[in-house]
Amino acid sequence: MTDTTHDAPGSYWYELAADEKAGRFWKCRCGERNPGTYDTCHFCQRPNPTEQPADDTGRVFTPGPDDMEDCFDGVLVASLGEDGDAIAVTGVKRQALEALDQYYRRVCGQPNLLDDADADLRDAYYWLDAGHALFTRRADGGWTATAAAEGTPGAVPVVWFQSPGPVPEPYARRNDPQLPAASV
Repeated sequence: MTDTTHDAPGSYWYELAADEKAGRFWKCRCGERNPGTYDTCHFCQRPNPTEQPADDTGRVFTPGPDDMEDCFDGVLVASLGEDGDAIAVTGVKRQALEALDQYYRRVCGQPNLLDDADADLRDAYYWLDAGHALFTRRADGGWTATAAAEGTPGAVPVVWFQSPGPVPEPYARRNDPQLPAASV
């Protein structure tokens, strides 16, 4: 039996076929074609390159609940890409540790933020780094966090978590902020 529900009116495939026939489709950088009414790619979620950039592109802002993925105990949290790094909007490592742990357990489905049920959560301090960051708006509506000095106008106190790897030798606080290069 053949399933043809993907060809039903209103489906992606039906709309794409109609728009291809009428010449109203657009091709994404990933190579996929999309109906002309789609503002982001159906497959990779990149924005339609013909869409006008948002008015606030490049603007420094303080992230709120709508900008981040979740909030735990009053601390806003978001992942920083695909490699497991994350950021918490607080300057207090203890609060960040608790919020990030809840995020990895509840949102990511891991036993804890170290992804090891037997690990002592205090071990995660090796991969936490506190500092300040500037959040700037991107044209696609997302944001980019960039490490900044505490006195930088618009800088927000943050703690970022870098996915576990070898323990830094020697473990010491860095003089310069080291924020992983990532965007959301």
